[in-house]
Amino acid sequence: MPTDPFAATQTCVATIDFAIKRGTTIYSYLRRNYGYVKDMSKNYDKLLEAYKELCDEEEDVNKELEINEIEKEQTNACKHWLKKVEEMKKDVQGLEEKYKKSFSCLCGLCPFFRLVKLGGRIVKKTEKVRNLKAESNKIRSLMVQKAPAPHITNPTNKISEFPSLEENVKELQDCLIVENLKRICVLGPIGVGKSTTMNRLHQTMKGSKMFEIVFLIAVGRKRNERYIQQELLKRLQIKPKKFSDEQRKSIIHEQLKNRSYLLLLDEVFSKIDLEEIGINDEHKGKVVFASRYLDVCEQADEQIEVKRLSNMDAQNMFWEKVGVHLKDNPHIKREAELIIKFCSGNPYLIKLIGNYLASKARVPATNGTDPAIWRNTLHELRSPTGEPKRDLEEVYKSLKLEVDRLRPDEKSCFLYLAIFPAGHELHRDYIIECWRAEQFLKRFEKLGEARDGGNVILRYFVDNSLLEKEMKEERYKMFEFYQQVAFRFAKHNENNYIQDKEMVREIKWEDATRISMIGDSCLPTLPDEPNSERILTLLLQEISCLAKFPRSFFLHMSALQLLDLYKSKIETLPSSISSLKNLKAMFLKNCDQLIELRDEVGDLHGLEILDICHTGISHLPPVIGNLIALKCLRVSFKKIIWSQNHVNGSLSDMISSDVIARLHSLEELGIVVDPTDGRWDQNVESIVTEIAVLKELTTLCFYFPTMNCFETFVSTSILWKGNNAWKGERLGSFNIIVGHQQGNSPTEFDVSEWSAEKRLRFSAGEAFPDAILKILKQACSCELIGHRAANLSVFSADNLEGLEVCMIEDCPEMTSIIDGNLTTGAAFKRLNKLHIEGLPKLMHIWKGSMVPQSLMMLTNLTLKECHSLKVLFSEEMVLRLNLLQYIQIEGCQVMEEIIKDGSIVDSGAFPKLKILELINLPLLSKICNDATLTWNSLEVLKIESCTVIEEITKDEGIVDSGAFPKLKNFELVNLPKLSKVCKNVSLKWDSLETLKIDTCMELKSFPATFRWAEKLAWMVRGSLHGNCDFPKMSASDVASRHWNMSHTLTLGVSEVSHSAVCAAVELFCCIVYLE
Repeated sequence: MPTDPFAATQTCVATIDFAIKRGTTIYSYLRRNYGYVKDMSKNYDKLLEAYKELCDEEEDVNKELEINEIEKEQTNACKHWLKKVEEMKKDVQGLEEKYKKSFSCLCGLCPFFRLVKLGGRIVKKTEKVRNLKAESNKIRSLMVQKAPAPHITNPTNKISEFPSLEENVKELQDCLIVENLKRICVLGPIGVGKSTTMNRLHQTMKGSKMFEIVFLIAVGRKRNERYIQQELLKRLQIKPKKFSDEQRKSIIHEQLKNRSYLLLLDEVFSKIDLEEIGINDEHKGKVVFASRYLDVCEQADEQIEVKRLSNMDAQNMFWEKVGVHLKDNPHIKREAELIIKFCSGNPYLIKLIGNYLASKARVPATNGTDPAIWRNTLHELRSPTGEPKRDLEEVYKSLKLEVDRLRPDEKSCFLYLAIFPAGHELHRDYIIECWRAEQFLKRFEKLGEARDGGNVILRYFVDNSLLEKEMKEERYKMFEFYQQVAFRFAKHNENNYIQDKEMVREIKWEDATRISMIGDSCLPTLPDEPNSERILTLLLQEISCLAKFPRSFFLHMSALQLLDLYKSKIETLPSSISSLKNLKAMFLKNCDQLIELRDEVGDLHGLEILDICHTGISHLPPVIGNLIALKCLRVSFKKIIWSQNHVNGSLSDMISSDVIARLHSLEELGIVVDPTDGRWDQNVESIVTEIAVLKELTTLCFYFPTMNCFETFVSTSILWKGNNAWKGERLGSFNIIVGHQQGNSPTEFDVSEWSAEKRLRFSAGEAFPDAILKILKQACSCELIGHRAANLSVFSADNLEGLEVCMIEDCPEMTSIIDGNLTTGAAFKRLNKLHIEGLPKLMHIWKGSMVPQSLMMLTNLTLKECHSLKVLFSEEMVLRLNLLQYIQIEGCQVMEEIIKDGSIVDSGAFPKLKILELINLPLLSKICNDATLTWNSLEVLKIESCTVIEEITKDEGIVDSGAFPKLKNFELVNLPKLSKVCKNVSLKWDSLETLKIDTCMELKSFPATFRWAEKLAWMVRGSLHGNCDFPKMSASDVASRHWNMSHTLTLGVSEVSHSAVCAAVELFCCIVYLE
């Protein structure tokens, strides 16, 4: 940097004066000290580099201490070194401030003697920092082995005081037992308990004899395979610095290849090449790695998702941290519940916030009971404008880092979701439609392409733990803490107002970018004519008091792109709706008081998505044809009374002529009607003709009341080639219903499956026309209702190949679903769900031999009211159904066996089966003859109203004592001849949560013990046999149980002593019913 001559002159004068005063020559002084000033910038950089190395070393030491806290402890020397590091960090930070200030005095230059002094301190401090870092080599030897703790047998086998965490570890232990599972991934978002799970597993496995050696390594964001190699070699007591990467790889391979080991890799942020480390599948060892990223888990044989804490565990953990004595305080109860909800079952957040509140509880003046402290804490947590609390800064930064990694369009998509209430479930298609309306997906010209692109983004969010996908198909949600963080990020650039009551009252309509008001309690008085030129999204959902808009409400909202009035009570839209020139999406779904659309809606020439399902609208006005940009139209029509349906003596049209045909850009069309509405029969032919000319159509949901009507569509639609072959690639999604629907049977299509479903419902008939077969070949779901076919083998296997769901109901002549003697090739290769109901002549699900790969993917089987079926599964079927998870059999009057008598069944048959329900089967005598079946995955077993069954399994052999290891719900209801569950054996059902025995008068033998089933809620009703050996509970048994308020104890008088009841009531607040 050039030096100011005047300033330089000042410096020289000051230097000369200083030197003369010191009594030495200028030359001698400059020669000795000029280097401090000349090289100050370089020396300062060296100090920062040394300081960073020291901090990194401190972090490594702390992490190693943390990882080994179970087996090692610090010595005084180690503690002293860490203390010196803290002091050194303060010194360096002070020196850094002085260095920066040195450039702000005297017009950018300081007197020379000050610079000399500062430069000297920087050089000396650098040397001290380096020396202190070098001392760290001794630190690891200063971490010594803890004295062995006395061994205490825990009869409950509890790993954690919180069952939700315990279940994660238990699931991992189960996986480690499986021989062919070599790589296991533990997946979950930040703070959910992955590290806790890994540490618990480490502790448990070190105490077992399952593995010779157990490693636990925290990898971290910036560490790689070399770091893992170094840590492994340290544990193997081999100095790693002497070898190259290849040598380390070879040494680790040789050291471990003949040993049984468990390698736990925590905090994995990117894929790890285990081969490069020296670990391969030839080894006897297993690897478990924990990550928040799904792509890391791609190399795993099994993936375990760490679930958030249950509500009960979240409450227990919170009050354990805060103080149980505060739990029943009515003055802080509401705030406590909301704070727990804010934590969203995240253990890390619960601990941070709980510890913060506990520190307040230790203040004598308040003892933690001051409601103001709790209200203020809640306000700070939920405030979208304030900075995160100090204790939450680490989580905030971690989430911000994840958000900053996103591409600009992905970041906009993620932050947009913050305008919805925390925990609010949103369907995939609705989310993508919102993104499309806000122009986040504008690079996609077609709506279908935007759906595909949006789906990829959603999957990325889930894979990286930014969103959670719910059990319901394609529904997503963001938890409250994440939502608040995302909202805070978004507030830096945009003025968003969400459903919070305080924020709604503070809305500045002229500044608002997005407004979200959902629910009755959120609606303030709407302004008459807001000046809202910046607003892009307006959500006014589920507001029953919203019946009318001010006439000029939308007059100054020309930028508005999305309007959602879901479930409001509006009767009409205001005339100012025509001002929304940039509106892209309008949702009027479930506005049941809306009876007509104004003509001004026809002025919305930019509108792309219009949803008017489940309103009071009975016809589509002609102005809808003016919406030339419309790409998606969803509409349902309300059936109105006879007099309103008639115009000049004839039925009025549901859809005016030439409306659909004018929508040239339409890609997606769904029309829902009441099948008893005569207007549809009158109008449908003309509508079909107009749909047939739509060139861009890719999604169609439509009811064809007759086969002739459907064939008309097929013969005229441009979706068919001239040779009458189906252009399946054009129609990416459909819900086509063909044939008259009985009574009020719905023609409803599920909007939640709007863009992904390929469903065919074919009612009545005796044949399968060619057009039906061609649609069937494209379908993922097929419903066959009231058909007279004998079986589905009349289709070729190719036509059934793509089916994932098949429902067959009320087919009076069907004797088998598939006849193997008539079928060539594998049938139902992709089928997941099979529902069969009301087939009176059905004798076989699969008749004859099965072709390999048939039914291999089946997970759900439901069978009802099939009164000729005696045996459910043949031996061959049992061998094929390895993925079956759910079986429900109900109301089959002649069924005698579930598995055919004489079948040779492996003990591990049905390895994935979780739920088995057998209801109202009056001739069923047993489930199977083979007692060796262990039912390893079964969680629910319900047997009800099977009046002749005497034993669950009949066999001369003995049931494996490890049978039903995961059983949670066991119900035996109305089994008057049941005398025992199985041969005498003691089964340990520690996972049991619900036990219900009702009206089993002959039950004499009960094989299970469940004293340590911590979640068990007893429900034993009705009388048992007088000599029944059902486990009794003494007072000490009840007192030893860890009951909580959710338990219900329901026992007959003879099953429990009076003292036991008293113990339950007085000690554990159980709800006890004596029958």
